[in-house]
Amino acid sequence: MENLMLWLVVVLATIAVYRLLSRRVVTPKARVTAMLRGYRALERTGLSEQECLLQLLATRRNWKGLPHRFLGELVSRLRSKEDVMRFVSVSEDYGYHRDHYPGIATRIDLEVAMAEIACLFARFGFRLQTQGRYREAEFVQKLALRLQPNQYFTNLPLAATYYETGRHDDALPLFELGLARFQDFENNTNLTPALSPAKCLGSDVEIRNLRNRYRKMYEACVKATRGKSLSGFYLLLSMELLF
Repeated sequence: MENLMLWLVVVLATIAVYRLLSRRVVTPKARVTAMLRGYRALERTGLSEQECLLQLLATRRNWKGLPHRFLGELVSRLRSKEDVMRFVSVSEDYGYHRDHYPGIATRIDLEVAMAEIACLFARFGFRLQTQGRYREAEFVQKLALRLQPNQYFTNLPLAATYYETGRHDDALPLFELGLARFQDFENNTNLTPALSPAKCLGSDVEIRNLRNRYRKMYEACVKATRGKSLSGFYLLLSMELLF
């Protein structure tokens, strides 16, 4: 009897260790590789890219229970297979697909649903940015921007990442749209708290300080790009004078 109990304990422990190791093996790279295999198999059936991606999501564990219209909206906004797979990888790494999407997917208004998911991604990207992890922040912030291209919380943080990495030309249009939308947010007292800076960027974010910080970055970008344009103009002028 004791031997039987010992054998059962060993078997259960082995199963637990196997499951733990299996979870660790599923790295983002391995997950994307597996999704690409599934996508290519669907592609061979003659389906379009959008149809393949929707089918891939609709049959994926923990995603197949989500409403078809919700999955279709995600695919149409993310557009490319690369972005869909990146989105799935981040969602599964941080449990968004399990902890948040089932509730969000019940929203009748899909625009609201997409805004809430973009808010999740924007908050994560903002945290990476504050840690100086700009490459990772950009990866996540671009997905948030795909889902909601006209929100302050998707434009401004990505603009700041571009600014911090010296990409002023890329940052400028995002700052311009983002600051305009931020002004709309401040003027609109009826805007849902679910899309506030505290919710979509960080709980300790102070609106006035945030606005001023982004405006200073924007002004620095304008100055940098203007200086670059003047340098180019004078270089061209000097070359014309030489010849």
